[in-house]
Amino acid sequence: MTVFFIFPHPDDETIFAGGVILRHLTNGDKVVWVCASFGERGGEATKRSPKNFYEMFRLAGKFPILLFAQKAVVYWLGIFRKPSTRLAETRKREAKEIADRLGVKDLIFMEISDMRFGWNKKKIIENLKKYINEMKPDIIYTMFSDGITGHPDHVALSSCVVQIVREAEAAGPKLFLTTFSNEIIDKYKLPLFGMPEKNISKIVKLSPVELAKKKQLISLYASQSYLWKIFLEKYPEILAVEFLVEYC
Repeated sequence: MTVFFIFPHPDDETIFAGGVILRHLTNGDKVVWVCASFGERGGEATKRSPKNFYEMFRLAGKFPILLFAQKAVVYWLGIFRKPSTRLAETRKREAKEIADRLGVKDLIFMEISDMRFGWNKKKIIENLKKYINEMKPDIIYTMFSDGITGHPDHVALSSCVVQIVREAEAAGPKLFLTTFSNEIIDKYKLPLFGMPEKNISKIVKLSPVELAKKKQLISLYASQSYLWKIFLEKYPEILAVEFLVEYC
């Protein structure tokens, strides 16, 4: 069986579907990881703004205006922040190391401009259709339509994948969208979008071995270590369960 994991930036795939990737590899499936962008306009571990945002969210609780403010900031950065070649190379190197550690031999970099997915939907769809027609996946995984974090790149990529699968109709691959549990979001006051567990198609509970491997892989994303330091390390339950919605 051939399985595609189509995610926006390096680390999204491991945080939201690392356990699912591990299980497909254990089953002997061919795993193709499509990484849409290097995240060259994103923050690094040394940047203060991401840390400040998560600290504000922790103090304010689940306050939607902060999520919408984050989206506005991303749009602004997409226009005014220059891409960093150094950061792109760093994140590319990190992704390759993760693929090697996992044993994923098919890693595709689409090289879509970071924070500008919405402006490049035609290119994204053309590239994805080419990969899908060539390798004919049985299953595709990507993010839910809200992007989980509300990041415009996440939302745009999800929209492109859903459009491709919808147009393929019955002959196309199954599509699973990664999401998050509202129950966990509310419990830990996480800056994420999700849905009630009763509306989630599949809940994947990782074994201790799978969770340890997933944590190890996330820690290799040194350029994005603020995510780990701020809340992932503190709340292992966030990583121990993965949530999927089947697209029908």
